[in-house]
Amino acid sequence: MKAMTPVERCLTVIRGGIPDRVPVCLHNFPMAAKEAGIPLEKHLTDPQAAARAHLHAVEKYGYDCVLIDLDTTLLAEAMGAKRDCTPGEPGHLAAPAINSLAEVGKLKPVDPARDGRIPVVLEAVRIIARETGGRVAIRGNADQNAFALAVLLRGMQEFLMDLAEDPNNPAIVQLLEVAYQSHIATHRALKAAGAHFTSLGDSASGPDVVSPAMFRRFARPYQERLVRELAADGVFVALHICGNTTAILDQLAAYPFCGFELDYKTDARRAKETVGKNHVLFGNVDPSGVLARGTPAQVRDATRQLIEVWKPGGKFILNAGCAIPATTPSENLRAFIETAHEFGKYD
Repeated sequence: MKAMTPVERCLTVIRGGIPDRVPVCLHNFPMAAKEAGIPLEKHLTDPQAAARAHLHAVEKYGYDCVLIDLDTTLLAEAMGAKRDCTPGEPGHLAAPAINSLAEVGKLKPVDPARDGRIPVVLEAVRIIARETGGRVAIRGNADQNAFALAVLLRGMQEFLMDLAEDPNNPAIVQLLEVAYQSHIATHRALKAAGAHFTSLGDSASGPDVVSPAMFRRFARPYQERLVRELAADGVFVALHICGNTTAILDQLAAYPFCGFELDYKTDARRAKETVGKNHVLFGNVDPSGVLARGTPAQVRDATRQLIEVWKPGGKFILNAGCAIPATTPSENLRAFIETAHEFGKYD
């Protein structure tokens, strides 16, 4: 098979085809910033710095797809939640945007062009697209989807208590809807800025936090709706849910064509048998236990095992199961990518 460019390789996969080899997409912004000598807090607020970090990383390691995001507080902060940032760490929320469901009416969907730090990530996408000349694929991340964003806007404990105490409260649907509108607007803005496809996190919606029944009622409808509405715009989207998603794989398999970036805790063989039949799988090597703390030999072994399970039939982009720690040794990341080059080739 003729060798493809990185963007051709990734686009072939997300269109359901078979590439020359398994593409590699890295969720590596903490490591990229560190290796480029950029303080993480500057990466989170300066589009030039964010772009420079990723351009440095893709030049150093030669992978196929840049995953550009800032942190999981991006949309909640833009909608009124208070964000703090510990030096060297991604941002975290110090206070929610609302203190009760009675305050939902004050929330408005974001304007991605001007609200919060969303313009930072949009400009970073534009810079990367310009500097790479369209050769490298760009995945724009629009954390968080409706359920996880509602959790951030209301507060984790408070929102889960709302769901438990009065699941039929119409303000819950109102909160999820305004969160959804902010989220989908950000996907569209990322695509317009130059991302080849988009992705999301809906971390609080998984079985590690809520039951499969609660997921079905309050998170799944907004995920499926997002996939359908973005597909109508010509946008492919990949969904990420933290933790062990094995218990909801059958639900995910019923979605329209999209991608699923699965945590390393998820049963890889079960994922291939269910979700992987008709959707693109992203992941799912352990970012901390293997990539950050393992040896190069352990990285190669884990990566090869995953490739053997997920490579057949295509629809697979190699990544870690979540964000790659800044402490990851460069030789481990090289072993990860080299294993994809060696064992990821299609006949």
